[in-house]
Order: sequence, then structure tokens, then C-alpha cells
Amino acid sequence: MKLNLFHTKEVKEPHIDIHYRQMTPVIEKVIRLVREDKPVLYGISQREEKVLLDINAIYYIDSVEKRVFAYTKEAVYRLSGNLQQLEAELADYGYVRINKSNLINIYKVDRIKPEANMRVMAIFDNGEKLYINRSYKKNFQNYLESRREVLKIENSQRD
Repeated sequence: MKLNLFHTKEVKEPHIDIHYRQMTPVIEKVIRLVREDKPVLYGISQREEKVLLDINAIYYIDSVEKRVFAYTKEAVYRLSGNLQQLEAELADYGYVRINKSNLINIYKVDRIKPEANMRVMAIFDNGEKLYINRSYKKNFQNYLESRREVLKIENSQRD
């Protein structure tokens, strides 16, 4: 698949043109991504300021005593809502539940390391570590496999 990007200062509104001979899963995904708005997450900083968060910058989301927090490289933000709502909202954007109190952004995971008692450790690119509990391990593997299939299709389209 060929991709052309043009940076033009005169463009008033960004636009995307897709030329295709046959509709493929990759093209369908691109269309969905363009048509859908990303979920908007607002966090409350430690200085009690309301901040618009980029979901791609979040490493993981943690639930502690009925409060939900988003962890980025620079700071921690309190979120509204609950973990179950966020899990449903962010599933299409690389987030998966790994235990009863954590969602992780798989795009921030550097590696996965097997541990004792059939648990698995997710090690992030910033060095932080979280455990994937046994009861969530199969769901985690299925999620990774589904994301890998999307990448396989994208890569085969490039060749």
C-alpha cells in the first residue's frame, strides 16, 4: 500500500483521499478511524487543573478505592467514570484489562515477561511494571492476537 503525506500551510482543513481497487480490512479500518472521533478524556492534575489527555500518551489506568487515575510519562491524572466504562471506550485504541484494577496501553509496553504462578509481567518503555493476573491472561493474549492480525493485514498490503 502506498502512502503519500503532504504538509501544506495553505490547507484550511485536513483531508484524506483514499484510492482503492478493492475494499480491504485495512482500508475499512482507516475509514473507521477517520470517521470516528477518539474518546476525549479529561483528567484532573495534582494542582486540581482540568487537562485534556491524549489517549496515546497514557501508559496505564489504575483504579484505587473507587477512584480512577491515568498515568503518563510526566504525571498522574484523576479521571471521572469507572474502569469498566473506560475499558469499553478505549478497547479499540490499544487498551486492555490486565487485572481487576488496571487497563494498559499495549503500545507503551516494551516487553512481556513470564513470572511464577502463571502470571505475566508487562514492562513499559519507561521501566514501570504491572502484573497480568492469571484470570486476565487469556483475554490479554486474545487481545494481542487480534491486534497482531490487524498488523499482519496492514503489512501484507504494503508488500
